[in-house]
Amino acid sequence: MAQPQHSSLEELFEDKEKEIIDTCIQCGDCISACPIFSISSIKDQDPAEVAEKMFAVLEDGTFSDEAYLKSFSCMLCGNCIDVCPQGLNPMIFNQAVRNQLVSQGKEIPEGLGLLSPDKDPFLPRVLSGIQMKPSDARWLSEAPLNPEKKEVVFFMGCSTLATPDKNFALIDILERMGIEFAALIGGKLCCGVCNMLAGQLKEADSLSQNLVKNVKAFSPEKLVVTCPTCYDQLKNIIPQYISIDFEVQFISQFLYENLDKLKFTTPINKRVTLHDPCPLARGFKDDFSLRKIIKALPGVKLTEMEHNQEESLCCGSVAGLTYPEYAGKFAQDLMEEGKAANADIMINTCPFCHISLCPLADKYSFELTDLVALVNQAQGGYKYPDKLREYWEYKDLEKILEESKEYIKESNLNLEMMKKLLPLIFRLS
Repeated sequence: MAQPQHSSLEELFEDKEKEIIDTCIQCGDCISACPIFSISSIKDQDPAEVAEKMFAVLEDGTFSDEAYLKSFSCMLCGNCIDVCPQGLNPMIFNQAVRNQLVSQGKEIPEGLGLLSPDKDPFLPRVLSGIQMKPSDARWLSEAPLNPEKKEVVFFMGCSTLATPDKNFALIDILERMGIEFAALIGGKLCCGVCNMLAGQLKEADSLSQNLVKNVKAFSPEKLVVTCPTCYDQLKNIIPQYISIDFEVQFISQFLYENLDKLKFTTPINKRVTLHDPCPLARGFKDDFSLRKIIKALPGVKLTEMEHNQEESLCCGSVAGLTYPEYAGKFAQDLMEEGKAANADIMINTCPFCHISLCPLADKYSFELTDLVALVNQAQGGYKYPDKLREYWEYKDLEKILEESKEYIKESNLNLEMMKKLLPLIFRLS
């Protein structure tokens, strides 16, 4: 394993910032390639001028509303990755600008604060607390003292707290496979990406250091990650400042590698379309493992959406919390493509995509689900209820509170806070 070239995340971005200042020509190609820029309030501005204003933040600290909007509205979709004539990664440019804006004391968009696991309320923890009892968890929130060695550790990330039904399905699959594993959930453990997006590099560094420490406690040969963004952090960012001595895989790669152990028994008999998550589609350009697994499921016919693989549409991602007035269009466009594919099921492999699309699910005839949920179903496994999607369909605060009251109580969530927070989350009047 290669040794890290930097001592901290801050040092990494100091070097990246210098590289941008030395290399960027402010041509604006990355701005032109940005899907959210084209529908934003600054869409009529010259992309090169917007790039110059972002560059100015790094060069001499000059603030502009344009630089703030462009950097904090980034969806992490990766459409800009290959367009820079200088070979820079524009997503790193966005991050460097965010870092500087926060260091100047500029406030982050309010919604972004809901994704910091060290803050309260923490949105994924709230969403978990209305769907399950903590005592029902079949995973660990952190490594125990001196744990037994496990060949494989699964890290399910923070955003999967909001989709516990998918986590239960994954544990069922792994137990049927008969492998020795440890499963870690996000919250106390975190890759640090959301703090990084908020320009809080020290906090992000500390979180990622703690995650790697907890994984290493099991002395694994392999870490399997179920969140594409966590996977990107653990493959591309974290190894640049933390030594990692285990292989990192995405869940689809692991399942494909172990297809012979999955033992499918129950035909699905459905038309299925696949939404490729942005980090895999454009960051890693990995589509084969997802499609190989889907095609191996009995009774499944894969029908592609118009935009797929490297051209896959973004769901709106984190911009749904920073600039929801823009991000909603992307979720809508994606669901319309699912409808046009004439599928019975749309598969996501990103929990944040599922969170983004659930508000629209009741307007479409196809089912939203996850790869592991469908694999579990093809094995004859129990179909866990998707309570998050159900709550969106209720559109009724009292009904949500009544159904989740035991979960809220055991999760030690403040009921009065929930009465204020849930209408905001589920857009209830």
